[in-house]
Amino acid sequence: MDRDNIENFEVILREGWIEKQSRFVKEWRRRWLVLTPKFLFTFKQQHAYRDKPTETLRLQACLACKSAVEETKKDFSFKVETKERIFYFSALDRNDKDGWIGAIARAMVRPEVLRTLSEENALNGVKA
Repeated sequence: MDRDNIENFEVILREGWIEKQSRFVKEWRRRWLVLTPKFLFTFKQQHAYRDKPTETLRLQACLACKSAVEETKKDFSFKVETKERIFYFSALDRNDKDGWIGAIARAMVRPEVLRTLSEENALNGVKA
């Protein structure tokens, strides 16, 4: 990661297993997805924060996060769009998908009003 992309993982808004479609081969691969206040990361292993992420998305570069079931023909899929690329993910179930879309969308939008109390507390270092 370059110097601007360093994240200390002290504040994690959401994390969990998903499937991510690979960029060129278009295969679905299991990844640990981690959302922080500034980035969305994928890792090959759970809690592998010291490893190099397989993907690093700066939330400021994200344009949209929404369902992608029609495009992928895969239940519980969603996408994160940037100018350069569309990232496709598949959640475990409908609730997981809705949770990811909501959390990523709220993190993309800066006003604190759109964050849940637990997310706001996490951003401010308040333990639950």
